[in-house]
Amino acid sequence: MKAMKTFAALLALAFSLAGCGGVDGDPVRPAPGSAGRGSSTAAFDADSADPEQLAAMRQLAGGNGDLAGVLYLGSVPERTTDVHAVLDSLPEQPRQFVADIPADRWVAAAGGGRELYCIFAVRREDTLFVYEKQDPQYPNETGKELYGKQGSQPILLLCNGSKEDTDTMVTVYCSTGRSLDWNPQLSDSTGQPVLPEGVYDFSDYPLTGAAS
Repeated sequence: MKAMKTFAALLALAFSLAGCGGVDGDPVRPAPGSAGRGSSTAAFDADSADPEQLAAMRQLAGGNGDLAGVLYLGSVPERTTDVHAVLDSLPEQPRQFVADIPADRWVAAAGGGRELYCIFAVRREDTLFVYEKQDPQYPNETGKELYGKQGSQPILLLCNGSKEDTDTMVTVYCSTGRSLDWNPQLSDSTGQPVLPEGVYDFSDYPLTGAAS
Protein backbone atom coordinates (compact mmCIF):
# COMPACT_ATOMS: atom_id res chain seq x y z
CA MET A 1 0.00 0.00 0.00
CA LYS A 2 2.82 2.43 0.88
CA ALA A 3 4.53 1.64 -2.41
CA MET A 4 1.35 2.52 -4.35
CA LYS A 5 0.98 5.79 -2.45
CA THR A 6 4.65 6.62 -3.02
CA PHE A 7 4.35 5.87 -6.74
CA ALA A 8 1.26 8.09 -7.02
CA ALA A 9 3.00 10.91 -5.17
CA LEU A 10 6.09 10.61 -7.38
CA LEU A 11 3.97 10.61 -10.51
CA ALA A 12 2.20 13.78 -9.42
CA LEU A 13 5.48 15.45 -8.52
CA ALA A 14 7.07 14.44 -11.83
CA PHE A 15 4.22 16.10 -13.74
CA SER A 16 4.51 19.24 -11.64
CA LEU A 17 8.29 19.38 -12.15
CA ALA A 18 7.93 18.88 -15.89
CA GLY A 19 5.52 21.81 -16.02
CA CYS A 20 7.74 24.25 -14.18
CA GLY A 21 11.10 23.66 -15.85
CA GLY A 22 14.37 23.24 -13.97
CA VAL A 23 13.99 22.43 -10.27
CA ASP A 24 16.84 21.84 -7.85
CA GLY A 25 14.78 19.44 -5.75
CA ASP A 26 15.81 20.95 -2.38
CA PRO A 27 12.75 21.98 -0.34
CA VAL A 28 14.89 22.69 2.75
CA ARG A 29 17.46 25.47 2.58
CA PRO A 30 20.79 25.42 4.43
CA ALA A 31 21.58 27.74 7.31
CA PRO A 32 23.21 30.99 6.10
CA GLY A 33 26.95 30.63 5.71
CA SER A 34 26.94 26.85 6.24
CA ALA A 35 28.50 24.27 3.91
CA GLY A 36 28.81 20.48 3.91
CA ARG A 37 32.13 18.65 3.99
CA GLY A 38 33.74 17.01 0.99
CA SER A 39 33.66 17.77 -2.73
CA SER A 40 31.25 17.18 -5.57
CA THR A 41 31.80 14.76 -8.46
CA ALA A 42 30.78 14.29 -12.09
CA ALA A 43 27.96 12.37 -13.86
CA PHE A 44 25.20 14.36 -12.09
CA ASP A 45 27.02 17.63 -11.56
CA ALA A 46 25.91 19.46 -8.41
CA ASP A 47 24.79 22.45 -10.48
CA SER A 48 22.87 20.50 -13.12
CA ALA A 49 19.19 19.49 -13.01
CA ASP A 50 18.44 16.00 -11.70
CA PRO A 51 16.51 13.52 -13.78
CA GLU A 52 12.83 14.16 -13.07
CA GLN A 53 12.32 10.93 -11.11
CA LEU A 54 15.20 11.63 -8.74
CA ALA A 55 14.20 15.27 -8.31
CA ALA A 56 10.66 14.17 -7.43
CA MET A 57 12.02 11.70 -4.87
CA ARG A 58 14.16 14.38 -3.28
CA GLN A 59 11.20 16.73 -3.08
CA LEU A 60 8.96 14.07 -1.53
CA ALA A 61 11.57 12.96 1.04
CA GLY A 62 12.55 16.55 1.83
CA GLY A 63 8.92 17.49 2.45
CA ASN A 64 8.79 14.58 4.89
CA GLY A 65 11.84 15.92 6.75
CA ASP A 66 14.10 13.02 5.71
CA LEU A 67 17.85 13.30 5.07
CA ALA A 68 18.31 10.28 2.78
CA GLY A 69 16.42 8.15 0.30
CA VAL A 70 16.93 4.44 -0.34
CA LEU A 71 15.89 1.94 -2.99
CA TYR A 72 16.52 -1.70 -2.11
CA LEU A 73 17.24 -3.28 -5.50
CA GLY A 74 17.60 -6.97 -4.65
CA SER A 75 20.09 -9.57 -3.46
CA VAL A 76 22.18 -12.49 -4.68
CA PRO A 77 22.71 -15.87 -2.97
CA GLU A 78 26.48 -15.55 -2.52
CA ARG A 79 28.76 -12.75 -1.36
CA THR A 80 30.41 -10.82 -4.21
CA THR A 81 32.24 -7.56 -4.91
CA ASP A 82 30.93 -7.39 -8.50
CA VAL A 83 28.28 -4.64 -8.47
CA HIS A 84 27.81 -4.92 -12.23
CA ALA A 85 27.02 -8.63 -11.99
CA VAL A 86 24.42 -8.00 -9.28
CA LEU A 87 22.81 -5.29 -11.41
CA ASP A 88 22.65 -7.69 -14.36
CA SER A 89 21.02 -10.35 -12.17
CA LEU A 90 18.10 -8.16 -11.09
CA PRO A 91 14.73 -9.54 -12.27
CA GLU A 92 13.61 -6.10 -13.46
CA GLN A 93 15.47 -3.19 -15.07
CA PRO A 94 16.09 -0.57 -12.35
CA ARG A 95 14.97 3.03 -12.71
CA GLN A 96 16.97 4.87 -15.34
CA PHE A 97 18.84 7.12 -12.91
CA VAL A 98 19.92 4.00 -11.01
CA ALA A 99 21.15 2.31 -14.20
CA ASP A 100 23.07 5.50 -15.04
CA ILE A 101 25.08 5.63 -11.80
CA PRO A 102 28.75 5.47 -12.88
CA ALA A 103 31.25 2.95 -11.52
CA ASP A 104 33.03 5.57 -9.40
CA ARG A 105 29.87 5.67 -7.27
CA TRP A 106 29.64 1.90 -6.83
CA VAL A 107 30.59 1.03 -3.24
CA ALA A 108 31.19 -2.49 -1.94
CA ALA A 109 31.74 -3.54 1.64
CA ALA A 110 35.10 -5.06 2.51
CA GLY A 111 34.90 -8.65 1.31
CA GLY A 112 31.81 -7.93 -0.79
CA GLY A 113 28.11 -8.28 -0.04
CA ARG A 114 24.77 -9.84 -1.03
CA GLU A 115 22.32 -6.90 -0.82
CA LEU A 116 22.29 -4.02 -3.31
CA TYR A 117 20.94 -0.58 -2.40
CA CYS A 118 20.71 2.78 -4.14
CA ILE A 119 21.18 5.54 -1.55
CA PHE A 120 21.23 9.32 -1.91
CA ALA A 121 21.27 12.39 0.31
CA VAL A 122 18.12 14.49 -0.08
CA ARG A 123 19.81 17.92 -0.06
CA ARG A 124 22.62 18.94 -2.40
CA GLU A 125 24.39 20.80 0.39
CA ASP A 126 24.74 17.64 2.51
CA THR A 127 27.53 15.07 2.44
CA LEU A 128 27.08 11.31 2.15
CA PHE A 129 29.64 8.95 3.66
CA VAL A 130 29.88 5.17 3.76
CA TYR A 131 32.14 3.55 6.36
CA GLU A 132 33.06 0.05 7.30
CA LYS A 133 31.15 -0.92 10.42
CA GLN A 134 32.79 0.14 13.67
CA ASP A 135 34.83 -2.39 15.58
CA PRO A 136 32.88 -2.97 18.81
CA GLN A 137 36.21 -2.98 20.68
CA TYR A 138 36.71 0.66 19.60
CA PRO A 139 33.24 2.27 19.80
CA ASN A 140 34.59 5.83 19.56
CA GLU A 141 36.46 5.23 16.31
CA THR A 142 34.87 5.44 12.84
CA GLY A 143 35.45 2.51 10.52
CA LYS A 144 37.43 2.87 7.30
CA GLU A 145 35.86 5.34 4.85
CA LEU A 146 34.61 3.64 1.68
CA TYR A 147 32.95 6.71 0.11
CA GLY A 148 32.53 10.40 0.88
CA LYS A 149 31.11 13.11 -1.38
CA GLN A 150 29.01 16.26 -1.19
CA GLY A 151 26.39 16.98 -3.84
CA SER A 152 23.74 14.30 -3.11
CA GLN A 153 24.58 12.10 -6.11
CA PRO A 154 23.05 8.62 -5.74
CA ILE A 155 25.36 5.68 -5.06
CA LEU A 156 25.07 1.91 -5.33
CA LEU A 157 26.01 0.10 -2.11
CA LEU A 158 26.68 -3.65 -2.10
CA CYS A 159 26.88 -4.84 1.50
CA ASN A 160 26.00 -7.46 4.11
CA GLY A 161 27.83 -10.58 3.00
CA SER A 162 26.29 -12.36 5.99
CA LYS A 163 22.62 -12.48 6.99
CA GLU A 164 23.63 -12.40 10.65
CA ASP A 165 25.15 -8.93 10.82
CA THR A 166 25.59 -5.60 9.02
CA ASP A 167 28.99 -4.50 7.75
CA THR A 168 28.62 -0.84 6.69
CA MET A 169 27.45 2.45 8.16
CA VAL A 170 25.90 5.20 6.03
CA THR A 171 26.25 8.73 7.43
CA VAL A 172 24.72 11.96 6.17
CA TYR A 173 26.20 15.20 7.50
CA CYS A 174 23.59 17.92 7.09
CA SER A 175 24.72 21.52 6.63
CA THR A 176 21.95 22.63 9.00
CA GLY A 177 23.39 20.60 11.87
CA ARG A 178 21.34 17.40 11.67
CA SER A 179 23.05 14.08 11.12
CA LEU A 180 22.09 10.51 10.27
CA ASP A 181 23.89 7.24 11.01
CA TRP A 182 22.40 4.07 9.54
CA ASN A 183 23.46 0.45 9.10
CA PRO A 184 21.54 -0.76 6.00
CA GLN A 185 19.98 -4.16 6.52
CA LEU A 186 16.82 -6.14 5.71
CA SER A 187 14.10 -7.15 8.12
CA ASP A 188 13.93 -10.92 8.67
CA SER A 189 10.13 -10.76 8.68
CA THR A 190 9.41 -8.54 5.65
CA GLY A 191 12.60 -8.59 3.56
CA GLN A 192 12.41 -4.79 3.40
CA PRO A 193 15.04 -2.32 4.67
CA VAL A 194 14.98 -1.57 8.39
CA LEU A 195 14.67 2.21 8.40
CA PRO A 196 15.75 4.68 11.05
CA GLU A 197 14.11 8.08 11.35
CA GLY A 198 15.33 10.28 8.49
CA VAL A 199 15.39 7.67 5.67
CA TYR A 200 12.61 7.46 3.05
CA ASP A 201 12.08 4.09 1.33
CA PHE A 202 11.44 4.32 -2.43
CA SER A 203 11.94 0.60 -3.10
CA ASP A 204 9.78 -1.09 -5.74
CA TYR A 205 7.90 -3.86 -4.01
CA PRO A 206 7.31 -6.69 -4.83
CA LEU A 207 9.86 -6.46 -7.71
CA THR A 208 12.69 -6.98 -5.22
CA GLY A 209 11.12 -10.15 -3.86
CA ALA A 210 10.31 -8.51 -0.53
CA ALA A 211 6.86 -8.52 1.04
CA SER A 212 4.73 -5.44 0.40
